[in-house]
Amino acid sequence: MEQIERNEYPLSQEETLDIKKLFFQVLGNWYWFAISIFAGLFISYLVNRYSEQIYSVRSSLIVKDDENTRGLSGAENLIQGLKLVRNTKSVQNEIGILKSYTVAYQAISELPDFWVSYVAVGRRGIKESKLYTSSPFVVTYDSLTANITNYPAFVTILSTDTYLLEIDDGMNVRQKMKFGERFTNRSFNFTISLRSNRAPDDNLIGRKYYFYFNSLTGLAKAYQGKVVVDLNDKKGSILTLTTSGFVADQEADYLNKVMEVYIRRGLDEKNQIADNTVKFIDVQLREMEDSLRIAEQKLLNFRLHNRVIDISKEGSSIFAKLQRLQDQQLTLELNARYYSYLDDYLNTKTDLSDIVAPTSMGVDDLQLNMLLQQISQAVIDYQTLSYSAKPGSPIAEELNNRISTLRKTLEEKVSSLQEANGVAKREISRQVKLIEDELMKLPYQERMLINIEREYNLVDKLYTYLMEKRAEAAIAKASNIPDNKVLDFALPVNATQIKPNRKINYLIGFVLGLGIPFIVILVFNYINTRIVDLKTISQKTSIPLLGTVGHNRFNSDLPTIDKPKSTLAESFRGLRTNLQYLLRDPDKKVIAISSTISGEGKTFVAANLAAIIATTGKRVLIVGMDLRKPKLHRYFGGETHNGLSTYLIGRDSFEGIVHETRVANLYIVSAGPIPPNPAELIGSEAMDRFINEAKSVFDFIVIDTPPVAVVTDALLTARFSNILLYVVRFDYSDVEVLKLVEDIRKNGEQQSLAIVVNDLQHKRSYGYSYSYGYTYGYGYSYGSGYGYSQKEDGGYYSDDEPPLSWKEKFKRLF
Repeated sequence: MEQIERNEYPLSQEETLDIKKLFFQVLGNWYWFAISIFAGLFISYLVNRYSEQIYSVRSSLIVKDDENTRGLSGAENLIQGLKLVRNTKSVQNEIGILKSYTVAYQAISELPDFWVSYVAVGRRGIKESKLYTSSPFVVTYDSLTANITNYPAFVTILSTDTYLLEIDDGMNVRQKMKFGERFTNRSFNFTISLRSNRAPDDNLIGRKYYFYFNSLTGLAKAYQGKVVVDLNDKKGSILTLTTSGFVADQEADYLNKVMEVYIRRGLDEKNQIADNTVKFIDVQLREMEDSLRIAEQKLLNFRLHNRVIDISKEGSSIFAKLQRLQDQQLTLELNARYYSYLDDYLNTKTDLSDIVAPTSMGVDDLQLNMLLQQISQAVIDYQTLSYSAKPGSPIAEELNNRISTLRKTLEEKVSSLQEANGVAKREISRQVKLIEDELMKLPYQERMLINIEREYNLVDKLYTYLMEKRAEAAIAKASNIPDNKVLDFALPVNATQIKPNRKINYLIGFVLGLGIPFIVILVFNYINTRIVDLKTISQKTSIPLLGTVGHNRFNSDLPTIDKPKSTLAESFRGLRTNLQYLLRDPDKKVIAISSTISGEGKTFVAANLAAIIATTGKRVLIVGMDLRKPKLHRYFGGETHNGLSTYLIGRDSFEGIVHETRVANLYIVSAGPIPPNPAELIGSEAMDRFINEAKSVFDFIVIDTPPVAVVTDALLTARFSNILLYVVRFDYSDVEVLKLVEDIRKNGEQQSLAIVVNDLQHKRSYGYSYSYGYTYGYGYSYGSGYGYSQKEDGGYYSDDEPPLSWKEKFKRLF
């Protein structure tokens, strides 16, 4: 048996994206792209039109970095001498302080305009605008009375004197009020007044607004989270503060207030050092005032009553010795007072941040000074960490444990210093006692004068020293200046609108409008496994495509007879022509037609192919061999009580089952009654006798076989059929069908195979127009049908197809 030529194009091994097909799909669905792009741009317009504008505001300040303390003024050097630690600041710590909740809450607390939010409602009730200080009215309330926070109260201005107050959500408040009249219920207590800087305006009548009270805690947390602090240069110390919100003036006021609170906080910390020193010295001075006054009065009385003015040479020598011991005693007294202050501080207070530095009292103990520096540094680190870290964090716990350990060490150190200072004081007292023994040798009055002057000088020197230290601390406080200063204040005029970004929104709308249909096409192509392109056949199988059959829109099962001048009839003529090239030998008369599953149109193709061959004068017999589900008799109105099945069992003769049809030269053998063993009957010798007898009577035999994927009956015809036409339905049959056909060819189950595409419809998205067509061998085409149709008034194709129904039009649109 002669084999037909194979498609020599190599089979595709993997799926590839067909750019040309995708391009024509996009062109074919241009209107969907246009609609989608229009919808995307329209949505972008609505977003730009009704979205509330968000502005970004920034400011900057300079932070003094203590890593470089050169250039300090004299007053700053003086205050540094009162500190326990000198270099405690870093830029990163200051950033943490600026972003802390403490600073945010303090700033919000000092901005009363933030406590109530005002919102204007658009005339259509869609758009809303935050007003801040531009609202036509202001809400005042007593801070001692509680008002529900974040609960909207609506205000509609009725006139320049009255307004309508509405509070919903269960309160059902709807009350006409006068401006300046107090409103009170169980949840609210406030007064609404027109702003003093705004004159009554008739344009406000009918406008609707609402306001709500803010929670200062919640507001502080919100601003703490949205303020961004950046370092301009890693080597510099200029910080940029940025925040965003609906009202530029409000965001600018917040940034300026934050910088003010931050700078004031730093200055207060510096002043606190001087204040603590002054307070400590004042306590010491008050304790010494009585002692100084008594000693001074005692010396004056002695001189008045005893008339002793000068001291002898021997007395002067003794007095000089006492003076030297007195100076040492003065130092020890100051140390004792400071140690007593530390001991009392550690026993009564837990906060170690306010300890007066020992240098302010002239105490010069290296170990004590280093220990206090470590404590102060640890306390500062803990306070700085508390601005950003949670109280129970591991780092905070570690610092807290370190402070506790240092505190115990300090208590032990103070106790040992007190003991050592007491020993030194007792030694000085012993030496004074020895000199006093020498003093007993002097005259009584001179001896008394030296003792009185010694006592007076000790108290006077101590008092004078403390007064000097107090003056130094007062000077330091008076000359304090902030370490940090504002470089640029936040100004509303410098604010930039960041949302809605009109250009970006339109671009997003355009890209989405363009991308969504494109993605739908890609997804559809990916999930659609049906045969929708003739290229797929050449890519998936080497079996040639014999021809294509268009979609039957006529109300006829035999359009080749009823509509002989239609393009559909012409497509069957193309099949007939191609078969003439394949079946050139007169002995090749048997044509088997099958498909994979039911519904692909094999019976329709078989009936119309047989009819179109019969129109050439050839005697054609069409045989219904689908013994399991016969349908061929419906096309020609044949009998069902007898047929092929009755012949194969020997009940009827060949002449008894062959019937004429309404088509000249076309005869039919229907399937007959459904037998219980179709495969055995088709494989029997009786089937071979039937074919041989038919060949002797008819020029062509067209066999309508069962679907291949359902039963194996169709493959049993390979022994007597000269060619198997495998029907696949366009946009219906799965691509996997082609693998099945290729397996049949490879297994040699049918030597002569060809594919017929049925129900080929015009696909707008592919860029081609398939009316009818047929290809064979290497892809040659015969007749017309690709890209155009020949239609002339009274011409060859004069059988017009019926107009599309609304359902078909809608389906074709999608």
